[in-house]
Amino acid sequence: MKEAFTRKSLLILGRGIGQVMFQNNALSGLLMLIGIFLNSWQMGLLAVSGNIISTLTARISGYDCDDIKNGLYGFNGTLVGIAVGVFMLLTVSSLMLMAIASCASTYIARFFNMQ
Repeated sequence: MKEAFTRKSLLILGRGIGQVMFQNNALSGLLMLIGIFLNSWQMGLLAVSGNIISTLTARISGYDCDDIKNGLYGFNGTLVGIAVGVFMLLTVSSLMLMAIASCASTYIARFFNMQ
């Protein structure tokens, strides 16, 4: 049971990162994440953190499970995490901003999906 949950979670996170390059594929997301980590381990952690936060926000908010499984909410958080790493020094304040902006990106994506 725990292995199935872990595998499912990793697939969702991988697809969320893959969606950054319009790939609904966890392996593509993993390859992109490896590239990000090779460039900067901090950037990789921020990308994963943003993805997890935005995906959990969508899950807690009760959004469509198929959209969550396809990584459609996780990719915004991934981009937010990377943007914080690129444009800001890593401080407690910038990490809090990343968490808040990742949550907000989920609600903004939902708003535009409803249009």
